[in-house]
Amino acid sequence: MKRIKKKIDLILLTLLVTIVVGLPFGIQTYDREVKHEKVPAGAKEFTLTGNAQRGWIEGEVHAYDALSLWFEKGKTEKPVLEVSKGDLVVLRLASSDVVHGFSLKDFGVFVSDGIQPGKTVIVSFRADKVGTFTFSCNAICGDNHKDMQGTLAVIA
Repeated sequence: MKRIKKKIDLILLTLLVTIVVGLPFGIQTYDREVKHEKVPAGAKEFTLTGNAQRGWIEGEVHAYDALSLWFEKGKTEKPVLEVSKGDLVVLRLASSDVVHGFSLKDFGVFVSDGIQPGKTVIVSFRADKVGTFTFSCNAICGDNHKDMQGTLAVIA
């Protein structure tokens, strides 16, 4: 009887460990598949990650990637995104640390509900004006909030 209980306990423990270890990978794979379904073919796609210390970082950046012992306080990144007039632009917005917002006033793009750490917000718009346009964080996120900006350059 004790031997059967030990086997059942071992099976249940193995099952639990498998679920706990495998679940994050399954969720990540699911998220990747869902995200790709939302982007129309031919769209110009960019990923921007907000970080209170470094600003908007182009690409997907996790919290542990944004930390650095050699980071110079106050130095933020200001990415430049280039597209052509008429392009459909899709922005994947993420946060590596705190809740951020996003504003690209010239194209009527505002994320005021917040970009939660670990979640991705997808916005899209048609680049129908030529010029350089500033995007920024519209949620107070830290000491460098005023420097959380980047540029969208739309060429003819």
